[in-house]
Amino acid sequence: MVQLTERQHACLRYLCQRTEFVTVETLACNFEVSPRTIRADLGAIEAYLSASDVALSRSAGRGIRLDAAPTVRASIVASLGKADSRVLSSAERNAVAEMMLVCYPVVTFLAIADYCGVSKQTVSARFADVDAFFSSNGLRLVREPGVGSRVEGPEIDRRRCFLGLTSDDSLYDLLAPIASSVAASHIEEATNLVKQVELACDIGFANSERLQLAIAFMLSRAASGCVLEDGRGTTTDVDCEMQDFLVQVQPFVPTKAEAIFLVSILLSQRLSVTGGSDSLPTGRDDEAEDISRLLIDALGEIHEVDEASLEHVISGFTRHVRAALYRSRNGIKIQGEVPVQITSSIPLLYDFTCKQIAGIEERYGVMFDENEVAYIAMYLDAIYETSAREAVALNVLFVCSFGLASSSILMTRLSHILVDCNVFGPLSAEGAGEFLTRNDIDLIVSTSGFSYPDVPVLEVDPILSQASLDAVKQGISNASYQKLCSGFLSAYSLSGDSSRHYVRDLVDPTAVQVGVSCTRWHEAIRLAACPLLRYGLIDKHYVDQMVAAVENYGPYMVLTPGVAYVHAGVDDGIKRNCIAVLVLNEPIDFGPSGESKRIRVVVVLGIRDKEQSELFNLASIFERGESIRAFERCTDVESILALHD
Repeated sequence: MVQLTERQHACLRYLCQRTEFVTVETLACNFEVSPRTIRADLGAIEAYLSASDVALSRSAGRGIRLDAAPTVRASIVASLGKADSRVLSSAERNAVAEMMLVCYPVVTFLAIADYCGVSKQTVSARFADVDAFFSSNGLRLVREPGVGSRVEGPEIDRRRCFLGLTSDDSLYDLLAPIASSVAASHIEEATNLVKQVELACDIGFANSERLQLAIAFMLSRAASGCVLEDGRGTTTDVDCEMQDFLVQVQPFVPTKAEAIFLVSILLSQRLSVTGGSDSLPTGRDDEAEDISRLLIDALGEIHEVDEASLEHVISGFTRHVRAALYRSRNGIKIQGEVPVQITSSIPLLYDFTCKQIAGIEERYGVMFDENEVAYIAMYLDAIYETSAREAVALNVLFVCSFGLASSSILMTRLSHILVDCNVFGPLSAEGAGEFLTRNDIDLIVSTSGFSYPDVPVLEVDPILSQASLDAVKQGISNASYQKLCSGFLSAYSLSGDSSRHYVRDLVDPTAVQVGVSCTRWHEAIRLAACPLLRYGLIDKHYVDQMVAAVENYGPYMVLTPGVAYVHAGVDDGIKRNCIAVLVLNEPIDFGPSGESKRIRVVVVLGIRDKEQSELFNLASIFERGESIRAFERCTDVESILALHD
């Protein structure tokens, strides 16, 4: 049996807790070692896993993933021993320190160091991050030499910190034992409370175990004398729905404020009604239903929404909005890495959602954070893609130089890949040329070196090897996404502002670079960002995060032909909204190997105020055929600034 080091144990545990691909660079950063060391660790981990017939899956540009069922993952984690045998990343150590300070009256560096298995000096070196965490959450970190550190501030903010920390799936197993140590005596009471609410209100919860721990912590705080006072930080509005819950909760807590706060937690974590209905009872005054209706109607102006076939999705969307409202009004934040993936992989829908949410926030007196907006965008994307599926189905032409029989065999081999496409052919090169003059085709698959202006061609070998089939799959994926984005942009332009927009109105001339030569996509991103760095509008971390987003989530930011729109998160080092444009001398492959797209232009979007993003206006300009051709011949900045929609 292969023996793993503590760091390799930690790395394997990290992989077990994630279903997405993780890059070597991400692992190296988390465990504060070099990528070379991580690669050596992964070799040892693979040898360790081979005894269990479990393997690591590798994808060029995307990283590493543990391919195993949830039960197998859990078994591996269990076999790795207790949490105190782990080697924790700096972020995990910070989270441990934050949770201890939230739960305990006084905490020493030694106590944190012992739990994390590191020295006091290691804890002390990153304690400024812990201080910043509490400051950003309305609390103050007080240090007393010879005694330890403690947190001071409103009780409501301490509890919100607790909820934020335990909402992160990647941290929960690490932090739960700390919370349990102070809440253990109230677990049974919390369990009874949750069961009583489930039965009385006919409702279910997504994660009862986590919910019970959160409630046990709140009950333990109240029992120790740290009680929420009426009118101090909790919502005072009690609607009809809340009233039913309050009846069940009030016997467990000493004040109305405590009851309202517990109800807000319950409502923010609910999954569904457990009876026959798909949604909770609603009325005319149901804000969640009104908001979901406004968002779906706005989406319907882009493309007709078939609500009958999407009833289940829309009902789930309304439930999510209702929970988001309770979280927002009670300062309960959802954490995790998923929102970053959402903003990177569906930028158009996310930008659209931000613009709609801005008006909703003003109308309803609520504020949704970036994470909440990202999850709302995910729902809207699912509704849009389902509704627009037929409209954006690819028109694919098969061009083959062989006889009818051979062509038919090749078509049969391709059929399972092109199942959702409108397929035409097979045609000869001569017949294809005439056909293309009369028909709108999105993609050509050819065995004969055929080409046609403005239509991408996938050339495959005559025997359709696995490499050719993989290339067709990727080409179909790229073309489908391109058509989806194009359709959304076109429809959005028709439904919105009809005024003409010029690049010069959106981009500062000093941030436009033309005729630049480079061969690698990450170099192109860094070159494009240089003007924004030079003028202090973004910092280096923002650039690094843009590169990481492409590495982790692929070239989804190529929204229009030949143009990549790259960005990072709001909190990744951006001072104010800004845009930079880089036009390359020659096209390059953009994105990780195997899933790249050809681009000639890189647009860096520094978007701090999402509702003021110019993504749609800029993409509408650059999508035009005139603009695409201009990129090929332009030699000066003025030519770019003069482009318009």
